[in-house]
Amino acid sequence: MIGTAEVVFRHLKRRPPFDDEPQRRELMTRLNRIEGIVLAEAKPDPSFPLEVFAGHSEEICAVPEWFIHMTAPADARRPIGDEPAFRQRGLVPKGRHPTPYP
Repeated sequence: MIGTAEVVFRHLKRRPPFDDEPQRRELMTRLNRIEGIVLAEAKPDPSFPLEVFAGHSEEICAVPEWFIHMTAPADARRPIGDEPAFRQRGLVPKGRHPTPYP
């Protein structure tokens, strides 16, 4: 095993919108849908093996994109997966996953 990625739910409890338990559960659910990730609610900061990235990088990248969408001020949000807008500005090479930062 090459290492682990830790999800710091303990710190999220103090930061909106993840100070709301259903939002933290949604984050955990989205991660647990990815094969190879099994986060337990009983642990304050569960982790998963980094090797999961090798086979599921697109699925994993969708979770931080959702996270950023949830935490961005409402007037700064863009629709999730709005690749054409990024490509028009020349920020995403064709065939690459868009970065959540303009």
